[in-house]
Amino acid sequence: DPALGKAPYVAAKNVSYPDAQEIASVENYIRQYVWGGLQQTDKEPYPYAIYGIPNWKVNRESPYDDQRGRKHIWRIYDYPHVILLYYSMYQIADRYPTLVHYLDKAGYLKRAYGTAIAFFTVPMEIVKWSAYETGTYNELVIPDLIRALDENNKHEQAAILRAHWEKKAKYFINDHPYLFGSEYPFDSTGFESTHALAKYAMERLSDPEATDFRASVTQKDAEGFLQQQMKLNLACRGMEPAYYWLGSDYRASGNASYTLSYMSQMGGWAVEDYAVNHADDPTLYLRLGYASYLSSWALLNSGTAQSNYGYWFPGKENNGAAGGGFEPRPWGRAWLGNKEMGRGSWWYSGEIDLGFSGALRTAATLVADDPIFGLIAYGGDLTHDQSVTRVIPKDGLLQRFYIVRGKTRFQMRLSRDGFAAGAPVTFDDELSSIKFVLENRFGDSHSTVVHFQGLPPGTYTISVDGHKVGSEVVHEGQGADMRLPVGTSATSQVSITR
Repeated sequence: DPALGKAPYVAAKNVSYPDAQEIASVENYIRQYVWGGLQQTDKEPYPYAIYGIPNWKVNRESPYDDQRGRKHIWRIYDYPHVILLYYSMYQIADRYPTLVHYLDKAGYLKRAYGTAIAFFTVPMEIVKWSAYETGTYNELVIPDLIRALDENNKHEQAAILRAHWEKKAKYFINDHPYLFGSEYPFDSTGFESTHALAKYAMERLSDPEATDFRASVTQKDAEGFLQQQMKLNLACRGMEPAYYWLGSDYRASGNASYTLSYMSQMGGWAVEDYAVNHADDPTLYLRLGYASYLSSWALLNSGTAQSNYGYWFPGKENNGAAGGGFEPRPWGRAWLGNKEMGRGSWWYSGEIDLGFSGALRTAATLVADDPIFGLIAYGGDLTHDQSVTRVIPKDGLLQRFYIVRGKTRFQMRLSRDGFAAGAPVTFDDELSSIKFVLENRFGDSHSTVVHFQGLPPGTYTISVDGHKVGSEVVHEGQGADMRLPVGTSATSQVSITR
């Protein structure tokens, strides 16, 4: 996990902020290290299988043709990292086809699918380890992969993978497993997956065509599981007012050691999503979810020449590095590296890239009515004048904008590009007018889809740079996708009015 989480994080970042050199580096990693090395090819005995820890090369070249050696392809936790890697590269190839040179989007989609099927089948075949019964990190990408397969007319493959994912959802909802267990007997690793499974079930039950799933899972049981897993997520999450506790996940030793792990942000995604989409009283979940999103960024060692490039480990050679966890005691021992140390960020990055991947999925600017502070923006600068609110997004990703205010549950998500840095998103109290500046992050001509949830019903006019480009009828309780034509200019003024 300390090794396999890094390339998927870089790939996922490039879906939103494409960089040709970074993408080339990831493709080189896949070509030289993953395919035919770490991972069996589709021509080998166990197609798409992943060699496990501690050393894939030793396992691949082992004299033992069993689970100790050449069949050490049974560790379920290794697979979702590679699924995310290929799926992110599929997204990059789909959006920026000129930036990929190893595989095209069809090739990356095929690899993602093959790895996902191997995740559910190979460990079970080798050592009877069921991927259906354990929550793992990064596997929440599987429903997105299923949708991508359907969108690319791979309906048979989508149905096969959906059956695997729904088998897992049914197990967690109907069989009531012990949710604190994952990699260890008491572990917070599963709480990203449990929420993703609950969220999937709630959405799937509203689909009249999901007859098999609806026959196996009830709405009451799905809602009960959603609530239960969220309570347990919060039970091992810090609420004390210290930056190394608030929003951090807690392991078996509580807040006494190893805080700000990767699950701080991965499980934090679940808390924020619950606040935005499910909570009757969202205040606690908004505060804690956003604190969780921010939490592990405290481990990042970065700065300027004036600050000597970072607080934790000064020096230009350490600029941009991050610790894998935090030692909260005045003096203790970090288990990663087994070194004694004082309070602070660990020496080694470990699995923190998994957390940063979770942060990419969580990042949003979020407007809320707080019972203490009033109208505020998490991850943004807000001003309010009579009935008009202006918010400058500062969440980092600049692609998601939410409003949780009274009964309003509004979401605006960009399929690519981003809200221009320093420019406000402007809206009125009735959400009859929404304006923002769109930044073209690749410089080409294309279209960007804006997905809306929670818009009041009505007919909306879509304008770009003062020109009407379309209209959309929004019905009560339904989402809407509005397509924006984007030219080669750096920014575009977007207006959506009812």
